[in-house]
Amino acid sequence: MEPALILVVDDDARSARTLANMLREDGFHVDVAVDGASAIARLTRAPMPSVLVTDLRMPNADGVAVSVFARSRDAEIPIIVVTGYPHLADRTLSPKPIVLTKPILYDDLSAALARVGVRSS
Repeated sequence: MEPALILVVDDDARSARTLANMLREDGFHVDVAVDGASAIARLTRAPMPSVLVTDLRMPNADGVAVSVFARSRDAEIPIIVVTGYPHLADRTLSPKPIVLTKPILYDDLSAALARVGVRSS
């Protein structure tokens, strides 16, 4: 079975790369986008990610816009929002995303991935 493909979206490129590297070390396939517009562009191409991990406040489309677009392509895609603004994270998404407050612990992200059934190799 192929490992899950995770799309990591964060306008803090260093944080996105660090998170992506940790996920890769755990055996996941990872794509990175550093703003909402590039995330939406990535979501138009195959293969569709198994899960979306996104920041909330970003330029060129926020995490809610990215999440809504992702759900328009796959209504069941699990979404994990990683944000410093957790009270804004679930205002329009259904089903509700898992929300992790920045700064996050990698163990918390791993647990969230396990909760949505996403596994590495």
